[in-house]
Amino acid sequence: MGRLPLFASVSSLARRPAIADDSSQKTGIKAPPSSGSRRALDLLEKINALVGRTEDYQEALEGAVRVVAVTMDCEVCSLYSYDAHTETLGLAATKGLPARAIGRISMPKHEGLVGMVVENADVVCVEDALSHPRFKFFAALGEEKYHSFLGAPVGEGEGIIGVLVLQSRRRRRFLADEISLLRSVAGHIRTVMVNARLAERLQREEKERESYRRGMTQAIRRLEAHEASEKRRRTVVEGTGAEGVSFTGHGVSPGFGLGHVHLAMPPADLDHVVLHEGDPGVELERFEDALRLSTEEVERARVHMRDLVPEVGGDIYEALGMVILDPSFGELIRSRIGRGMAAESALKDVVEEYVERFRAMEDEYLRERASDVRDVGQRILRHLMGVSSHTAAELPEDTVLVAAELTLSDLSTVDPSRLKAIVSAAGGTTSHAAILAKSLEIPTAVGVDGVFTACREGDDIIVDGNSGSVYLRPDVEVLAEYRRLDSQFKVFQKGLEELRDLPAETLDGHRITLLANIGLIGDLDFADEHGAEGVGLYRTEFPFLSYRDFPSENEQLSLYRRVIERMDGRPVTIRTLDLGADKYPSYVSGQREQNPFLGWRSIRISLEYESLFQEQLRAILRAAGRSPLRILFPMITSVEEVRRVREIYSECVNDLAVEGQAPPKGVELGAMIEVPSAVMRVSQIVREVDFVSIGTNDLIQYTLAVDRDNRRVAPMYEPLHPAVLQSIVAVAGAAHDAGRRVGMCGEMAANPMSTLFLLGVGLDELSMGPLHIPLVKKLVRAVSMEDAESLASEILRYDTVEEIKGYIFSRLRELDLIEMVESFS
Repeated sequence: MGRLPLFASVSSLARRPAIADDSSQKTGIKAPPSSGSRRALDLLEKINALVGRTEDYQEALEGAVRVVAVTMDCEVCSLYSYDAHTETLGLAATKGLPARAIGRISMPKHEGLVGMVVENADVVCVEDALSHPRFKFFAALGEEKYHSFLGAPVGEGEGIIGVLVLQSRRRRRFLADEISLLRSVAGHIRTVMVNARLAERLQREEKERESYRRGMTQAIRRLEAHEASEKRRRTVVEGTGAEGVSFTGHGVSPGFGLGHVHLAMPPADLDHVVLHEGDPGVELERFEDALRLSTEEVERARVHMRDLVPEVGGDIYEALGMVILDPSFGELIRSRIGRGMAAESALKDVVEEYVERFRAMEDEYLRERASDVRDVGQRILRHLMGVSSHTAAELPEDTVLVAAELTLSDLSTVDPSRLKAIVSAAGGTTSHAAILAKSLEIPTAVGVDGVFTACREGDDIIVDGNSGSVYLRPDVEVLAEYRRLDSQFKVFQKGLEELRDLPAETLDGHRITLLANIGLIGDLDFADEHGAEGVGLYRTEFPFLSYRDFPSENEQLSLYRRVIERMDGRPVTIRTLDLGADKYPSYVSGQREQNPFLGWRSIRISLEYESLFQEQLRAILRAAGRSPLRILFPMITSVEEVRRVREIYSECVNDLAVEGQAPPKGVELGAMIEVPSAVMRVSQIVREVDFVSIGTNDLIQYTLAVDRDNRRVAPMYEPLHPAVLQSIVAVAGAAHDAGRRVGMCGEMAANPMSTLFLLGVGLDELSMGPLHIPLVKKLVRAVSMEDAESLASEILRYDTVEEIKGYIFSRLRELDLIEMVESFS
């Protein structure tokens, strides 16, 4: 949030009013109180009443500024708290300015008009603050409406602890009585503020004492528990440990791993870097050496992993190298070094900036690139510090690698044949390290909060890569159960592998197409391994976010051609650029938006940057060759958008013809249905395209008004909500009525709880992460179309998510499929 506009300084400083005529004393007759005095008494009595009615000082302060604003006929009255130690002001209470600013702003006393009240220790009065050279303008707070300004110090002569401010819309010269009244009120409010600070300090001290007491109690309990566990450890059979602890995260790579903990500790940690200065010439030379060594190290790792895991190893490390060699990344570090920062400090500053930018993104895949940037930073730091890479080559063969946040560095120094499983306290399912772990077929769980700090080197541990569950120091019964599950899972996996080349066909012969979602070239190997019939969604954003500028038409051509040729005649669906919301490339200058998911994103950006949109379309067409090609346009909200897209597409086809290149035949154009307006107008949209694909991630978010990354409302993000299911039915029905194919490429397509419903309402294809294809195929092949249609029809009769889930579970039990679904849900 922007800082609150502060007024300080004066075009005319109002001095203390002159002493009133004391003729009453000479005559012995007491003068009646003036109207100004009565007004002051009334106002102070109201403030006293407010304070007397509540023990909540914040409530008292907010009531006081409301009363002052009304009494003195001003639209705004604000109280600022002043900290003499830090010489900063913060908004403590307000009537008229946005309440969200209270307690959330901090500004130095030398800024604005409010700050000058503190600097001069006197009243500041400005008739037209907007024209004053010290006026600070922040549009988000709307102060451009207020002209007149009056500010009085709180604690004048006793040490200033705040500033009381009045603002009004009209240009107004505050009178001497009004200035005197504000002084009086400010003096009275000082007592309230002092008491508030005292109460706050007492509460803080009490919390500290309570925290200390709790800490001591917990320490004693931990000591007692440790002594008890040591006693049990000495008496139980070999192979069991202290009392077990369980954790829950996200399964990345299926299977079960039973072994002993090895903690992955980085040899150099950016978190421990303290910002300091250095000689620019020396520091720049150190940085260039570290950058060169890091580049060479990543290249060696790329070659090693390419040999070890040909499918993805080389591609993933190539992506890591792209971060190191990104000119903007290096230049930002060099510029900070040039301003006097030490190399380590400049590196930390830039890495944290990049990490923060990536982690703020909504798209999970792009959010996980933060881990790559941090990994690069750690590598460069290690070389700056002259620390050698640690190695775990001597680890025993039953090792379970446990990391605070799994990185490619962690994996590159470990012999994967010695790993039974991998656990990461942080990170997501689409991080490059997680993808590599999956390709190595090592059971892996990520996002297992708290596990890293709970583990000790050598602890017994069980990792459930299916559910993401982790059991630390398990007892005999848990060990026995997981050994049984491990054996059962291996039999199940073998059954899935046998389905690889079989169609997704129901018992009564109805076929549905299962496709893969991909973001990296390396994902195509997973698609092959798990039996994908083509690519249902190729996200083209990553190169745009990684490059220093928009990739040229030829650079894009090279990428798209690799995907199409790799699929060897199977259909490929390429989604055009889906930027925006929270994932702008560094070279796109977009204004920060209050509601980015409702703003400048996806097809809206493409239609505004028309020449760049044409470059992407031409690159896709040039890459097509004779392979089945489909182009998917994201975030379509209206028929007008589709028609404009088709016009631009036709222009690109004509451009290729003019250049003498025959445009590919049979290219299909499709629209993503992922907003409610597209659902409501789907009957018209489907007539303008060759197919539609339902993007459930955004459709659920927009339909239910739920941000799934907001922990307070994330449980409300529910794919099986009746409104979402009705939307899917409407899209499928409209598409089939128009003779068009309809598919789904959101996460719901991979959810086994949804499979039979999606099959039953008539979706023609499902596109998902390659890992999920075998299970979905097994479910499809285990039922008849009649069963699926019956289930879908019955589901639509229910009114709540709870009822729908209950019915699905009961039907899966009847069909003897419940164990299969529960194992992977």
